[in-house]
Amino acid sequence: MGNPTRCLRKRSDCASTGFTLFELIVALAIATIVMAIATPTTVAWLRDRGARNAADQLGIDLMRAKLLAIKENANCSVTINSPGPNQYTISLNGEVVDLGRYYGGVAFTNSPNPSSAVITFTPQGLCSTLPAEILLTNQNTSHIFRLRVSGAGGISEKRYNPGSGTWM
Repeated sequence: MGNPTRCLRKRSDCASTGFTLFELIVALAIATIVMAIATPTTVAWLRDRGARNAADQLGIDLMRAKLLAIKENANCSVTINSPGPNQYTISLNGEVVDLGRYYGGVAFTNSPNPSSAVITFTPQGLCSTLPAEILLTNQNTSHIFRLRVSGAGGISEKRYNPGSGTWM
């Protein structure tokens, strides 16, 4: 059987060492500099992403309203700015979604086209409100999204390019 290894040098040479105060300060300084550089970019990305997330959720909720209309064999409407500004309600289940929960000041807009106040799906899944489109934007209007519902109940999402004045 082997003997445990013993330190043949001075006791101070064998003691485990940790980080020095200087090393910790340098590591914190580097982390602070990296965070200072990354924070503005991250905040801008979150602001822009908020409008995209809200548009995606609204598209999902429009599809859900269509499916509820078919399932319940009754009309189902999505009403914007109801019960309050920048909120929408799905009529058959009474669900209210607040755009304020999305980062970046997401809101309904009527620019460059007016938004429909109500979009209604029939029990056959058709849209009885034509034209049917809802526009969303972020606080600084750098991102505008349009959700359009066709008469057949198809839902499309496009982003507005203010430079060219076209939907992409």
